[in-house]
Amino acid sequence: MFDIRQIQHFEAVFRLRSFSQAADEVHLTHAALTKSIQSLEQKWGVQLFYRTTRRVSPTAAGQRLYDHVPGFLAQAEALRRTAISEHQHIRLMCGPVVLDTLVHPALLRLRQQHVRTRITAETKPPLQAAEDIIQRRAELMLIHANTLQALPYGGQLDITPIIDEPYVVVCHRGHHVLKSGRDLSDIIPHDWAIAGFDLFFQQTLPSSLSEALRDSNFPKYRLLSQTACLDMVRQSDVLTLIPERSAVALRSNDDFASFAFPGPLRFSICAARRKDMLPSPFMDDFLTALREPNAALT
Repeated sequence: MFDIRQIQHFEAVFRLRSFSQAADEVHLTHAALTKSIQSLEQKWGVQLFYRTTRRVSPTAAGQRLYDHVPGFLAQAEALRRTAISEHQHIRLMCGPVVLDTLVHPALLRLRQQHVRTRITAETKPPLQAAEDIIQRRAELMLIHANTLQALPYGGQLDITPIIDEPYVVVCHRGHHVLKSGRDLSDIIPHDWAIAGFDLFFQQTLPSSLSEALRDSNFPKYRLLSQTACLDMVRQSDVLTLIPERSAVALRSNDDFASFAFPGPLRFSICAARRKDMLPSPFMDDFLTALREPNAALT
């Protein structure tokens, strides 16, 4: 092992060909700089400089080391800058419906309050997203409560309920499903486009509903965009399922009609983060903003 400052000291001596000038540049005494270089040489078991009373010149080993030093120091500086700014970069994991419905309205609410905070929000399969949280590659996961129940990391996560509201079926106006009884047996046989709907989620559904969906090969189209699902609905006889808050935003749109989903299913979203995560003002404000009723897809 070595101290990165020793590499900086080596670089200064190599470049200036002088221990005295290098000591002045790095703000050390001549003796302290000499001790730093000697310590590095002893740790590595190699001589880096030839020293005389009049000159300093690098050995072959010193020259080989210096060939790599500028890139090493540049990378170290980049890592330092990343470490300094990391507390301002929040990484979110969420499903496509949550991303389309909740995240960006909440971020808009916080723009002026947290002007120096950068956000990266992305969708991943639930297990990968949870592993990113556990391995500290992400700070927050927004996930359906049903899916969360099926994941193996519950004991390591701090869970905060965020949203709990009905799902709504959406179709185009004039769709013949609107003339039916609108119960499960009427609607499930249709072609569906769903944003998300992972296997973990399906495993937690009541057996009667899960069997009915499985027998109908539900959904026919699994997309990672709620907007894309709605566009398919607008242009065809495909049905989709969206949170109630998204349906509210569609009521003024003449292309769509909607009705309550008749099964035992709700849009129940939780925030999950490591239990040992340090307090974060942004995170607390973000969770509050997510709960705002008009933080919806427009």
